[in-house]
Amino acid sequence: MQPPPQPRTRRRRLLGAVILFLALAWFGGTAGVRWWVDRQVHRNDGRALPAFAVRDLAGVEVRDTSLRGRTVVLNFFRSRCPSCVAEAPAIRALAAELDPARYEVVGVITDAVLGFPAAETQATLDRMAYRHRVLRADAAMLQAFHGQGWAHVTPVTYVVDPEGRVVKSLRGHQDLAALRTAVRGG
Repeated sequence: MQPPPQPRTRRRRLLGAVILFLALAWFGGTAGVRWWVDRQVHRNDGRALPAFAVRDLAGVEVRDTSLRGRTVVLNFFRSRCPSCVAEAPAIRALAAELDPARYEVVGVITDAVLGFPAAETQATLDRMAYRHRVLRADAAMLQAFHGQGWAHVTPVTYVVDPEGRVVKSLRGHQDLAALRTAVRGG
């Protein structure tokens, strides 16, 4: 017959159970949030590009309809986003290698919706060093795509066919190979 567990052993078991519960709750909660965000992002798959009219960095108005005729890679990013910074070289490389007669890479910065200061936005744009067109998202544009409340969920990339239909949605940091596969329909 074994002696009853000592109080110290019981405390260790209780502490272990609490730690296990917290870890499972954290990972379960994180998985739930990712599932919900993926649903929001992927709800555009197969649909026409949501209607929008925003200005690019040069102040030129860009509408969803003006992006038709080529395959468009629409990449949402923001300041204070380590994944966006990590993805930037792949986005730049993709923009440089695609035939501009058939493809266009368009960045979409969400800083204005999040209320980031203009100086911070400019620093982000300088750090990203994008040579392709970048749009300044407004609340209506974000609402049309995946909900204004999800403006902080970046990077998100949509591949849009020449007829204006979203054919692929990508959430999170993508490397160049994944972007190439998404663009070329692999």
